[in-house]
Amino acid sequence: MTDARNSPRDQPWSREELPGALPQSNEINSTLREIDALSRAFERRLGAALSVNQTDLAAMEHLIDSGPLTPSELAARLGVTTAASTLVVDRLVALGHVERHPHDHDRRKIVVVPARESVNRAIDELLPVILGVSRVAEELSPADREVVAAFLTRVAAVYRAAVDAPRDAD
Repeated sequence: MTDARNSPRDQPWSREELPGALPQSNEINSTLREIDALSRAFERRLGAALSVNQTDLAAMEHLIDSGPLTPSELAARLGVTTAASTLVVDRLVALGHVERHPHDHDRRKIVVVPARESVNRAIDELLPVILGVSRVAEELSPADREVVAAFLTRVAAVYRAAVDAPRDAD
């Protein structure tokens, strides 16, 4: 009989367990990982500043980017049920981040509209980052901007392919 306490699953994980074909860490990979971690930390900071969770923040992003949406349109963009979307909207209304308005063309529907004050608060948090990244890009020569843009486009394509790839059934 095998002692379950000594099974490999119970042992601490080690980097040596990774496949040998993984590339060695380099400055670009390390910096991309750091940007990813900082981006997630910034989203948490923005969520805290607006007193919302990550799902509510994602809903606000969709509303700010796309304008008014019905709860079912919002549900589709968030990848949640319409019932879950209703709870998100309820929370955002209670916090004053969004308002419900009648649909322009279908009186049976409502649309969710971001509140101006809330959008302004979000922009106040986002603007320093947006302007800072824009300044960094503007400091590059046109040739360097082309190289960086091409690189980032290819990195985004790698992520897009991973997101769109079918998942194996467990």
